Amino acid sequence: MVRRQWPDIKKALVHLVDERTTRPIVVLDEAQHLSDAFLLDLSGFLNFAFDSRDLLTLWLVGLPPLARRLHMQQHAALATRIAAELRLEPLDRDAFAAAVDHALKAAGATQKVLSDPALEMLFRASRGVLRVASRLLRAALRIAHEKQQAFLDEPTLQAALDELGTP
Repeated sequence: MVRRQWPDIKKALVHLVDERTTRPIVVLDEAQHLSDAFLLDLSGFLNFAFDSRDLLTLWLVGLPPLARRLHMQQHAALATRIAAELRLEPLDRDAFAAAVDHALKAAGATQKVLSDPALEMLFRASRGVLRVASRLLRAALRIAHEKQQAFLDEPTLQAALDELGTP
């Protein structure tokens, strides 16, 4: 189905670039779930659409299986069009603590919200992966709010871990 839409997509991109002087950025999140057929079509589209110039920036964002798939022989043509490959590794304790502190401040916290032992629990449970930590923190903040508690301590974080089924 998408294959029939590629000409319309290219026409829209050319319109954006030529007439509106806009360079679109397309982000395909959870790209590890894209089918092999779609990736093959995408490679053909990029070859056809970008034969003489760049019409857009395309980000394929996904979990490690995406990188493995893109390095398979059947996707070699698409892999040659990748300008940069970035892999986010889990953070160490210090970088993790700084990221959590920054996130809480960016969300409006004006005082310490998370106890040091709770922060350590969060680090261990998330293994330094911010996406996992964010999910746990949201659950812990909701639980704390329900208890009319303004501070995240170990029992509150443990309740969030239990609720989400995280060891």
